[in-house]
Amino acid sequence: MENQETKNLINDSKNIYLITSQEPEAIASTLALFYTLKDLGKNVNLLIDELLENLKFLSPSIDFISYPKNFVMSIPNSVAQISQIYYEKNDEALKVHLTLNGGIIKKDNISFYFAEAKPDLIITVGIKDYQKELAEKLNSYGFLLDSPVVDIDNSQENQKFGKINLIKDCSLAEIVVGLTENLTKESAQCLLTGLVIYTDNFKKNLTAEIFELSAKLMKNGADLKIITENIK
Repeated sequence: MENQETKNLINDSKNIYLITSQEPEAIASTLALFYTLKDLGKNVNLLIDELLENLKFLSPSIDFISYPKNFVMSIPNSVAQISQIYYEKNDEALKVHLTLNGGIIKKDNISFYFAEAKPDLIITVGIKDYQKELAEKLNSYGFLLDSPVVDIDNSQENQKFGKINLIKDCSLAEIVVGLTENLTKESAQCLLTGLVIYTDNFKKNLTAEIFELSAKLMKNGADLKIITENIK
């Protein structure tokens, strides 16, 4: 029921944001969702601090991953009256020049944030507590507030903060694959990577379902050799 409700939310959403923890299993599973949603024609943005070195083989480049583009620098009028603004750009840096009519600007007076359209849907992967783990980011990503959230996690510590909470005692890849209709080669590679991480290269947490899913993913183009060469 929850899987179908989530699929319906995805089908009805055009602009979707994915938020992942920095755990390798969560990143791999989120990348699988990224490829799947892109294949469905969705406008997908992925919020991630950095793509871990041993997972970079899953993406052509960090630039390939969509990220918010509209960045705003804000200075209150009560601090200073700005009469002119211009910028210069060279190979090393972009410099923004401000001319003041009055007042003094200090670093603490300047705020930075992204100004994007409110997403139709947010999907979190491996996030246990949305407000706590993203507290330092919400000032910059305030446009994410009040959007419906699908919470995907396999931790019993999860706070169940989503409109839909897909919290299961299994690998994240097994939860994510339940939301996909068609597996692309890229998403299959990411999901199998998630399974390799979750099972420590098939040494623990093994179930019949994991072996069945691994076989299915390899039939859809996932390359276990490439994965194990990168995940050591």
